[in-house]
Amino acid sequence: MSEAKPVVVYGAGGHGKVVLDALELSGRDVAGFVDDDPQRAGATHCGYPVAARLGDLGSEEKVVVVVAIGDAVSRGRVTAELERLGYGLATVVHPSAVLAPDVSVGPGAMVLAAAVINPGVRVGRGAIINTGTVVDHDCAIGDFAHVAPGACLAGGVSVGSGALVGIGAVVLPGVKIGADAVVGASAVVVGDVGDGVTVAGVPAKPVG
Repeated sequence: MSEAKPVVVYGAGGHGKVVLDALELSGRDVAGFVDDDPQRAGATHCGYPVAARLGDLGSEEKVVVVVAIGDAVSRGRVTAELERLGYGLATVVHPSAVLAPDVSVGPGAMVLAAAVINPGVRVGRGAIINTGTVVDHDCAIGDFAHVAPGACLAGGVSVGSGALVGIGAVVLPGVKIGADAVVGASAVVVGDVGDGVTVAGVPAKPVG
C-alpha cells in the first residue's frame, strides 16, 4: 500500500513544517524534504535532509510525496509533474482533526490540526484544510483549494479549484466560491463569488 511508504515533503518552508508535524504525530515515516530553492538544498529542515531532487531521497517505487506549497498554482504544477514521473501522492490528516466517516479526502490533500469536517464533505486532490478550520455538512472543496486557518464554511458551500478562503473568513450556507477566487481574511461571504474574483470585508465585496 502506497501510504505505508516513507513520505517526502515537497517544500521546506513554513507550511512544510506544519505538514511535517502532522506526519510525525500520525506515526508516518518521513524521508526528508525537497525544495527548488538552491539555498536550501543540502541543508536540514526540522532535523531532516533537504534535497534538490526527489531521486536523492527515493525513487517513485520507494516513496510517496506531499506537496506542501501554499500557492495553489505552484502546488498544482508540481503535483502534475510528480504524477507524470510516476510518484504517488501522500494524503495527510493530523490526528487531532475530526472527520465524519463519510468524508472523502483526495490524494495529496492536507487536513491539519484541529480541523473539523462534517458529514457529506468532499475534499479535492491537493487541497489544504488548514489549522482549526470548520467545514460543515455537504461542502465541496475543489482540487488545490486552500481553506486557511480558522475559516468557517457553513453547510453546502462549494469552493472552486485553486480558490483561497482566507484566515478567519466565514462563508454562509450554500454559497459558491469560484475557481481561483480569493476570500480575504475575516471576510463574511453572504453571496456567490465568481471565478478569479477577490472579495473582502463584512459583508464581503469585490476588491481590486
